Amino acid sequence: MTKDKIFNASVNLFSEFGYDNVSIRRIASEVGIKESSIYNHFKSKESILDEILDYYIFEMTKDEIPLVNVGKNLDISFDYFYKVGLDLYISKLSEAKMMKITRIFLIESYHNEKIKSYVKKQIIENAIDGWTDIFELMKEKRLIKRDCDTRQLAESFYYFGLFLLIEHFIINYPEDDEKFLNDLAIKSQKHMNLIYDSVKIE
Repeated sequence: MTKDKIFNASVNLFSEFGYDNVSIRRIASEVGIKESSIYNHFKSKESILDEILDYYIFEMTKDEIPLVNVGKNLDISFDYFYKVGLDLYISKLSEAKMMKITRIFLIESYHNEKIKSYVKKQIIENAIDGWTDIFELMKEKRLIKRDCDTRQLAESFYYFGLFLLIEHFIINYPEDDEKFLNDLAIKSQKHMNLIYDSVKIE
């Protein structure tokens, strides 16, 4: 479908050259259609960006594990709970399109207000809220100490992973994606173990 081709071309171009440096004309040229034909599918370049961001959140959350199932996984073991979630996250991020969109919102967030708001709400605040709920559940199950600050635990865990993304997509770019994902899985597991060991009930 032409709309899918426009979408995919936009993801490729935005991730390589930056949102502001890509015109509707360039997208049309990449797809092999007239510039005016873009508007049969999208109202503007910004509407393409909106759809890209919506796609990312949908893909990342459509298989999200409900809190009740998180509890069941924790009942099996902490290691099992974390491995299930980590494997799901890595499988999502390993798709080439998702990697490119991740780069888009990271490189654009410092100057694009729409993307900055998106990152703050969808990528950071919602994720930290979710992890706070998980640590609260771990308290209820007496896996971690009752006097620990679950919000602080969530932030300490999540910001480390966010830094690894920034390091890969900005500081070390271009870098081998497959190697990065392998390193991300190992480092995230070690970091979570460090956090868990600091507050778990012996």
